Amino acid sequence: MGRYLTRRAALRLAALAMLLGLARWGLLAYGDTTSRSLRTQAIEIAAGQPFCVQVAEDASDGEGQVYVPVRMPDDTSGLHLAGRVAHHHAVLLVGDGVKPQRFHWSRMEQRFVEGTYGPFPVVCQPSRRYFDTAANTRPDASYRFSLMGRRFVIPRVYRPEAQWPGSLVGYSVLAAAPYFQPAGLACSRRDCPTVSAAFEHDGKPFGMIREVPADLVEEGGALRGLFRMRTRDAKDLHYIQVDEQGNRVGEIFCLRDCMHRFSRDGITFGFRHAPGDLPAWREMQDRLVALHARFEQEGSAGATQGLRAQ
Repeated sequence: MGRYLTRRAALRLAALAMLLGLARWGLLAYGDTTSRSLRTQAIEIAAGQPFCVQVAEDASDGEGQVYVPVRMPDDTSGLHLAGRVAHHHAVLLVGDGVKPQRFHWSRMEQRFVEGTYGPFPVVCQPSRRYFDTAANTRPDASYRFSLMGRRFVIPRVYRPEAQWPGSLVGYSVLAAAPYFQPAGLACSRRDCPTVSAAFEHDGKPFGMIREVPADLVEEGGALRGLFRMRTRDAKDLHYIQVDEQGNRVGEIFCLRDCMHRFSRDGITFGFRHAPGDLPAWREMQDRLVALHARFEQEGSAGATQGLRAQ
């Protein structure tokens, strides 16, 4: 009886192993079929025009997802296409760099469908033979992306991130005031000094109250150009920067440290600094604007084209 049960158990285990093997083979076959279909469709839709494909993957810090350019066939495996929330499983961009056609991969229909959520960062570089050129692309020391008609090339030492979706559309880097050198890898993203750059909509600065309060006290000396708001607690320092037309273009609020926001040339910048650095507020703003210009100027196909066809 015991020998019979042992043989029966062995047969069950063998059957289970066979089923698991078949299931695994089926999943691999599905993944490979999806990858080949996606790539074939992308080439057919492009019809000889420059194109590129990017897919969603989990961010390295475990918070949300990011888009990455497709490099290898495994990147487009059906097992790896897992876009969530505002991220498509895969995005196909076709045509010139000014207004490319945009398609997203539908898992239900197993095909590319025209249209995408937006705006979103474009991180792939179009080419007429994209899958051939992308597979031979070496890792880049800079993060390259296009967003809302602007193109950026930011050294990865700044640990840059394109910011979207949400009310802030732009990018962030890890850099410490007052000189904005890269923060490096010694800190986690939550603890590192963060600089944000938000693209303005309709000329309105991001994150600042629009009205200029009437009860402002003009400062002098090193703080000339700032107006101090009256606060209940004398330890709270709240400054407003006003342009020649009387519009609020900057705001600094200090407790233990200072939260500094200002708007210039269609970008609203935000960063933190020590209260002791407050007298150098103009210099810090100029350094940050120059850093931003460095990031954008390097992507010289840049602000007007948004994508570069190769």
